Amino acid sequence: MVEGRMQTVAGGLTRMPPVAVHAVFAAILVAAALVGRFTTFESSSFALVWPAAGITFLWALWASRTRRVLAVALAATLPLLAAVNLATGLNPLLAVAVAAGTIVQTAVAVYFFRRLVPSAAVRTVGDYLRLGLVALGACSVGALVIVLGVALDGGPDPFAAFIPWLVRHAVSLTAIGALGIIAAASIAARARGERPPPTTSARRAEYALLVLVSVLVYVVTFGAGSALPIAYTTIPAHMWAGLRLRPGWAMLHALVSGAILVLFTLAGLGPFQDLAPGTGAYVAQSFMFITFSLSAVLALSMDERRRLIANLYRATDEAKASAELRDLVIGRMNDGVLVAGPDRRLIFQNAASERWLGPGTARPGEVWRRDYEVTRPDGQRLEEAGNPLTLALQGEATERMDLDLAHRSGELVHLSVDAMPLPGGRGALVVLRNVTDERTHQRDLGRFASVVAHDLLTPLTVFDGWLEMLEDPDLPASERQASIVRLQQASLRMRNLIRNLLTYSLAKEERLTASRIDVGRVVDGIIDLRTALPGTRLPDMRFDVRAPHPVYADERLFLQLMENLVGNAMKYGRTDGSGEVVVSTSMDPSSGRTEVHVRDNGIGIPGTDLERVFEEFHRSENGLKQATGTGLGLAICRRIAESHGGWIRVRNVEGGGAEFTVSLPGVPDQLPEGVPLVAAAESPRVRTP
Repeated sequence: MVEGRMQTVAGGLTRMPPVAVHAVFAAILVAAALVGRFTTFESSSFALVWPAAGITFLWALWASRTRRVLAVALAATLPLLAAVNLATGLNPLLAVAVAAGTIVQTAVAVYFFRRLVPSAAVRTVGDYLRLGLVALGACSVGALVIVLGVALDGGPDPFAAFIPWLVRHAVSLTAIGALGIIAAASIAARARGERPPPTTSARRAEYALLVLVSVLVYVVTFGAGSALPIAYTTIPAHMWAGLRLRPGWAMLHALVSGAILVLFTLAGLGPFQDLAPGTGAYVAQSFMFITFSLSAVLALSMDERRRLIANLYRATDEAKASAELRDLVIGRMNDGVLVAGPDRRLIFQNAASERWLGPGTARPGEVWRRDYEVTRPDGQRLEEAGNPLTLALQGEATERMDLDLAHRSGELVHLSVDAMPLPGGRGALVVLRNVTDERTHQRDLGRFASVVAHDLLTPLTVFDGWLEMLEDPDLPASERQASIVRLQQASLRMRNLIRNLLTYSLAKEERLTASRIDVGRVVDGIIDLRTALPGTRLPDMRFDVRAPHPVYADERLFLQLMENLVGNAMKYGRTDGSGEVVVSTSMDPSSGRTEVHVRDNGIGIPGTDLERVFEEFHRSENGLKQATGTGLGLAICRRIAESHGGWIRVRNVEGGGAEFTVSLPGVPDQLPEGVPLVAAAESPRVRTP
């Protein structure tokens, strides 16, 4: 609640109109000038202390935002100071000289302080020292003005006023100026909603003790009737304040302590009482400035230290967060990344790199040899001189070096490796990309291209040969008819190949139109067509179709799906006359979907290929020996199943063979969104003989 009120007050001060600010500064200036005039010695017409110099500087510094506002502030200062000096006994010429000297030194101080400290703030020791340097220079100029005024007034020794003016005005401008700048910055921060760190009970008790000790020390030291040289005993209190208080409070402590010192000295008490009145007062004022500067320098140093520590913590937190983000991103990368120092010691390794190379050791070079053999694509063993890490540590970058990692388990990993030296010889960065799938895809694609070329060239060769025979006019009619049959078979083979390619490319993208399908009727038709196809020579095979559950699917794509599955079962079945193909359906009790099963007792699928048989262009090694194909049939099946919101799986069955299971909608509500349902055209059901 107190903080809220303070923020409200601070906000009100920062929102004051310029006229009100001018009025406040004018009132404070008059009060400060009166305080200064009350410290005048009987033997001198000039004041011992002149706080008006600091107030005038603060007023002009605030007004220096624009030249017009600055001119108003300086113009208002002249009559105010002259009037106070006249009212307190100074003759008119000297009153004007004091006011003019104050205005001149203020203008000089504001000009140079703005250029030496563009922020016009006192946040560091350097800022405070620059302010003190500016105060000495500006007050020297002001002192020359007062020397001229004393000379015009007929004074016997005009230059005798130079040092007193310089001391009291420089001390006032530096001390009150620094304190005022810090106070203004604190008010602005409060107005923005910034809160100072909370003060603990222990810290409040310490502050109270500091005030009590300071009062006791100053009263004992400067309130004594004897001139004991013990002024130095007050220095620890100022050191305490500088080390423990914020800069503004430390300066306020020093300023109040200095006021006590000056008052005791003016009263003829303390260590400086035996000096001449003017000399003792100026020595006291110089001592006050030294203690003030001690507190200010210590407090500003501690404040700067706190800011540096806070910035360090913030930078550490940001660096930690950045490192965590980097590790998260690199850790989730599909590429492997490792960083090694110049001594080959592992600095960083992400999960992908560890998965392929194994966990890092003290010397990452050993990782390349631990659980596998590293070879080049041509089979040659990778020598240490050609190791990408070794080359990078020697300053040589490597791009896209292909390496093969043969694990003891039999797994073969193909890697593309980039390695580069880090700047400044700090080590090397190695990036590994697993290209095993790409290599396999390229191999399968090459095999597919070879099969397609063969399957297209063979019918074309048949075309050429039999067409050449048909050109013979003496060819018997029976042979002519046989040639035509062979040409038709070659055409059918080419048509089937092209149809497979088109179906594969369109199975996922084409718009579906679903209908209720009798699985048994479709399968019977496929079996009848394949077994009755002219020119085919299939081994004896038994078919068993038990499909009571319907499916809801695109009729044309479902026909293609079952043709591929039944055709595969026939192609890769037993060739000794004991082959069997079983097609059945069931309903998944958890989802209500229809599952279509196609099982054979043929050669089965190698265990390593069970997860890959549905990939494009992939063919199992054992299948290559028994039948030709493009490697697209099962990929087409997968696309068709997925386009209906389902899936396809395969497993080897005990005793030999494989069973494919396809999940498809069993009721219309299970169709994917946007797939319309239409009435299916009934076709006659054909049974195997």
